[in-house]
Amino acid sequence: MTVMQLNSADGRALRALRHTTHVLRLVGDYVSTVAAGVALAGALAWVANDVTEFTPVLNITNAMAALLILATWGAALLVKGLAYDVADRIDPDARDGDDLWEATTALRDTVEDITNGANYDDIRLALQASQVLPALHELTVHLRGAYAQDGETDEAAALSDTAALVRAAAESLGHRDLSE
Repeated sequence: MTVMQLNSADGRALRALRHTTHVLRLVGDYVSTVAAGVALAGALAWVANDVTEFTPVLNITNAMAALLILATWGAALLVKGLAYDVADRIDPDARDGDDLWEATTALRDTVEDITNGANYDDIRLALQASQVLPALHELTVHLRGAYAQDGETDEAAALSDTAALVRAAAESLGHRDLSE
């Protein structure tokens, strides 16, 4: 059986995108805290200005202070939204396959149900009726075709082996009408 290998350059690029995405999400998480700290520091400087009459620390009016606090908060919300939006757009794990992660979670939840005493006959019948394995077979066949069309023969061969195994699993559950 052939095993697919990822290009190491692709791995570095993916790690860089994942790291950037993580940093942007951290910025989105903590920008509100930073803005609150800046607003608090501004408010303390404004109060210090009232206490020390002859050494102005922050020479602004009450209305200007309120406006600066609101502007700081608004800028924080803008940065937060922008950071999350950019992170969502560049996240390499959020594009193709999110629904596959959800399907995996559902399958793992079903395994947990069996462990907790669910009726395994009902789950087997639901697995047959859901057409999960024929759909997975179709997906692997199309992936194999896409790799073969791009001239990536190693990946196409690996997916050919995978498609054959998934086909056998689907046939073992009674799905005999699989097309190639």
